[in-house]
Amino acid sequence: MSTQYKYDNKFLLNPDELKNFPIKDKNIINSSCSPNNGDGIQNDSKSNKSNGTSYDEKSSDKPKVKERGEWANKWEFMLSSIGLSVGLGNIWRFPYLAYANGGAAFVVAYIILQMLIGKPMYLLELVLGQYSGRGPTTVWAMNPCGKGIGISQAIVSIIVAIYFNVIMAYCLYYMFASMQSSLPWTVCKEEWKQFGCVEKTTMVLRYCNPDKNITDDCRCTLNATIDVSPFVNCTNVSYTGNPTAVAELYFYKEVIQKAPNMYPSDMGDPLWKLALCLLLSWIVVIICIIKGIKSSGKVVYFSVTFPYILLLILLIRGCTLDGAIDGVIYFTVPSWEKLLDIQVWVAAAGQMFLSLGISFGGIIMLGSYNKFRNNAYRDAVLISSCELLTSIIAGFVIFTTFGGMAKVLGVNVQAAAKGGYGVAFVAYPEALSNLPLPQLWSIMFFFMLFTIGLNSQFVLLATILTCIHDEYPRLRKYKSHLCIGFGVACYLIALTCITPGGDYVVELLDFYGSDFAVLFVASCQCVAVFWVYGIRNFFHDVKYMLGKPPRPSWYLIFCWVFCSPVLSGLLFVYRMVTYSHPTITEELPFPEFTQSIGWAIAAVVICPIPFTFLFQFLFRAKGDLLQRLKTITTPTSEWGPNDKSKEKEIQLDNIANDGKYGIDNPINVVDVNETNQL
Repeated sequence: MSTQYKYDNKFLLNPDELKNFPIKDKNIINSSCSPNNGDGIQNDSKSNKSNGTSYDEKSSDKPKVKERGEWANKWEFMLSSIGLSVGLGNIWRFPYLAYANGGAAFVVAYIILQMLIGKPMYLLELVLGQYSGRGPTTVWAMNPCGKGIGISQAIVSIIVAIYFNVIMAYCLYYMFASMQSSLPWTVCKEEWKQFGCVEKTTMVLRYCNPDKNITDDCRCTLNATIDVSPFVNCTNVSYTGNPTAVAELYFYKEVIQKAPNMYPSDMGDPLWKLALCLLLSWIVVIICIIKGIKSSGKVVYFSVTFPYILLLILLIRGCTLDGAIDGVIYFTVPSWEKLLDIQVWVAAAGQMFLSLGISFGGIIMLGSYNKFRNNAYRDAVLISSCELLTSIIAGFVIFTTFGGMAKVLGVNVQAAAKGGYGVAFVAYPEALSNLPLPQLWSIMFFFMLFTIGLNSQFVLLATILTCIHDEYPRLRKYKSHLCIGFGVACYLIALTCITPGGDYVVELLDFYGSDFAVLFVASCQCVAVFWVYGIRNFFHDVKYMLGKPPRPSWYLIFCWVFCSPVLSGLLFVYRMVTYSHPTITEELPFPEFTQSIGWAIAAVVICPIPFTFLFQFLFRAKGDLLQRLKTITTPTSEWGPNDKSKEKEIQLDNIANDGKYGIDNPINVVDVNETNQL
């Protein structure tokens, strides 16, 4: 009985040539081959079952990934994806960046970049995971030279998971501190008076009538009626200088006890209160993720929906505050000339990658647990749009509250608006203390921040564990032990972030580990998929999976082939050219030795990409230069859907290999008789 094999390429191979290609049945290389109507290979010998080997690999080295879980339903996937994309950065980072970079102009730049890079790359990563049923590392069976990209994404997830949990520990600290008769950030301690501590019961008059010749700030009790005429030439007031809100002093002097510098002598020991909060945070994360997506998928029903409910409540409350309109104007007034400033676009790109979770590996991981026919295109559009809408809503929540706080304290909105930690742990506690039942509002707000961080941690930790399980399937039976061990390791590393100098460690991890390095990873990912594997190959994969190619095709081809890789690469180059090491203050830079630490962190993220390419080229591939290059850019025998039946169907039906825009990668040989039994 003859066995027919179909090989999808533009030419036929003799048996000797066939030895150079990855095939499912190695026995056919000793058989005679003859054309089959110009599009196939005839083999008269019986076929053996596929052993799953590829170029220089043995089947025992890389067993087929099995026993992967699946989302219980559509909602668990959607909520988990939204939980990754709507994170802490949306609550405090987006509003501040919008103000600092031209208000509405920044939002316009953000929307443009999301259309050209964000949405297409989100769809790319979602499709890669869903089509292959693999995590960020094993998905590169499609293109072995790109496996370092998956390793880099896993490393980024580890770095972000470490310092995100530190921020979640701050949230727990504030939540517990709110359970007191009076909020601790509303009362100045005696030792803070030297820093110009200003309580909420004090109003600073910053804008006096210039005709009165008032040369300094004057102070009066809140809501008092005063006559400014006696304050002409007021040089004998009790305080001369810039006041400091008690909430700011509470965070920097009480909570993190920030050191003046990052020298080893300044770092100090871990702060025990924060250490306990950090431990509790990791315990919650591990308990929720220990059973994989089956457990975390249930938790997101609450952890994702609750923040939206509270955001809506805070938005309504913020809009009713006296002075809220000033905050809205402050947030939305455009400075269109800012669109000509490249720094605005760099800031928007950095925020977009961080918010959507692009190139972190999490999107690929989430998609890998989807059903094969799930409408990935619809999901990518909905999730990325939800992220943008949430960022804008969070901006209105933040700045309506800032407007109300500025009105109460007698300062302008700019004095209330702070970036980074300032929004979540300085300005917002100050604002919440002015609301009725401030303890209740504070507890709800910081619990909301904690749950938002929890959503991101679910995905980051699951991404890392998925990479390990996919690479070493035998470790799946030790899932719980692996999860606990990883959590303990991250906790011990994160202890350096809760010392008096830990704030600087967090800044280094954020700047070097998950900021500009991610731009490089994103650019390499697009090149590996669309310039090497081929845009036509990718389109046919999507067409088979979804039943139709993604639309509009011209838009996606333009974005995938040109915009995403080129713009990401250019932004990375710009960041490198204009590089400047983070500073403690405008006048005080970080110690010089921290640059070496920072670049070491960046190297850990970036280097796996070129190193893995060289390893594949030098040690895994055989033959001359061109043969080696072709081998490491050719899909291995493992590439395809994780469902074996679908993989064979794709190969048989001539779907997955019709390259035109990229390298025409050969597809694996399939036993037609075996496929007909499906």
